[in-house]
Amino acid sequence: MSKADEQRQQIKSRIDASQDQLDAENRQLAAIPPRPDTFGDAPDDWRGKAGQHPWLLLAAGAGAGLLIGALLPRRAGSKTASRALGLAAAGAELAIAFSKNARDAASDAASEGLHRLDEGTAPLRRRAGEVAGTASRSARTTGARLASEAVKIAARIRK
Repeated sequence: MSKADEQRQQIKSRIDASQDQLDAENRQLAAIPPRPDTFGDAPDDWRGKAGQHPWLLLAAGAGAGLLIGALLPRRAGSKTASRALGLAAAGAELAIAFSKNARDAASDAASEGLHRLDEGTAPLRRRAGEVAGTASRSARTTGARLASEAVKIAARIRK
């Protein structure tokens, strides 16, 4: 077996050992807890449905506004038209408020999930940094040795 084959075999065994160690550390990490279902136990009234489906509420508000607008004659009394318009605007505002609340809840859940993920991967990231530092020091030492040997060989050749 040539020297290159021996070195290749050593590198492969080191990679396998590192992979085994990484797998062992991964098994030691705590599992990511499942995300709680915030709307799973919501009541069956319109608030619960609105929390589960905010876009559906927005579409229903727009549809109700269109329906009311289509049912009213063009020259209906200004009082009735202004009331209907006010109700449609209130429905739209309500739908926007519910969608903002749903967006904020989703954003908070995502932030919490990222924080938990960050806590869970901290040991792995720390270990990866240590391994990278060790590899860097090893490469630097090897490079210095090679440079020293090259200078010695060059000095011998000049003589």
